Amino acid sequence: MSGYDLPSRLAPGAPRLLIEALVGVGCLGLVVVVRLMLEVVAPHAAPFALAYPAALLSTMLAGWRAGLITVGFAGAGVWYLFLSPEMGFMPLSALDAIDFALNTLAALLVVLIAQLFRASPAGARTQHGLARDLMLRELNHRVKNNFQMVAGLLDMHRRAAPDPVTSQALESVIARVRSLGQAHGALYVPSGDVDVIDFSRYLDHLCRSLSDSLLLNTDVHLECAAESAPMAPERAAALGVVINELVTNAVKHAFPDGRAGAISVSFCRRGDGWRLTVADDGVGLDATAASGAGIGRRLVQAFVRQARGTLAEGAGPGASFIIDLVD
Repeated sequence: MSGYDLPSRLAPGAPRLLIEALVGVGCLGLVVVVRLMLEVVAPHAAPFALAYPAALLSTMLAGWRAGLITVGFAGAGVWYLFLSPEMGFMPLSALDAIDFALNTLAALLVVLIAQLFRASPAGARTQHGLARDLMLRELNHRVKNNFQMVAGLLDMHRRAAPDPVTSQALESVIARVRSLGQAHGALYVPSGDVDVIDFSRYLDHLCRSLSDSLLLNTDVHLECAAESAPMAPERAAALGVVINELVTNAVKHAFPDGRAGAISVSFCRRGDGWRLTVADDGVGLDATAASGAGIGRRLVQAFVRQARGTLAEGAGPGASFIIDLVD
């Protein structure tokens, strides 16, 4: 929680001191709500008890000044409501004054410890990780929007194309731009390592996205099974494009006339490397696809090489593609 530095995240939209004050008062408000509920079952019991978690929460979220604001208002509330014979800031008895001073000191120590943690290497790493996570989220969002914008512009040209051949060619390009966008979008993993990702998580995310976008109105289902494996994001993205292309091609051509079937994507350890398999139980490869002359096949081969893998066709009766990768 120390990484959620609200003043930094909300700046420069609002002054830091204002945000700290709002956090301090907001945490105090939570204390008041809980205190009112406790008054029903335990009137006037342990008046200072809730000041400590409130001080900890406000300091973790916004820093020591927010914690001091919470402690100050909480102490004033306890004095006004609980320690005076009648509500007001009346002089305290010696015992109540000592009790008030010790509890206030304890709350201030909570603020100090929380602030020291925020400033420690562990707290700094937490804040850095969350800041990086926020940056990656924003970058992923912007790149995804760029892919969508390019696809939208190409689609405008497709609709204005004077002949069916041009329109069909642009439609193919649009599909592949969207494929790249989808493969990239699945790379983002909150609080993950920017240099290495878990390919099994990436593959699961990608397969769910493909299933949602391609198979909603079909009798075809997509199966995904993968072993956990660390992988560089650029290599994973290249394999993501390959998977996207092969699965999309299977949906288009392997199950004509509404035929039901299954497409499977598997990733597992094989010897000193890994094997990725994309297969379906459809009608199989036709002569054109098997010849390797299509642009889709060339695209697959190019990205397999980029991922430092080798591509081979598996046995039928449906289509099966095997990509072997060396660590």
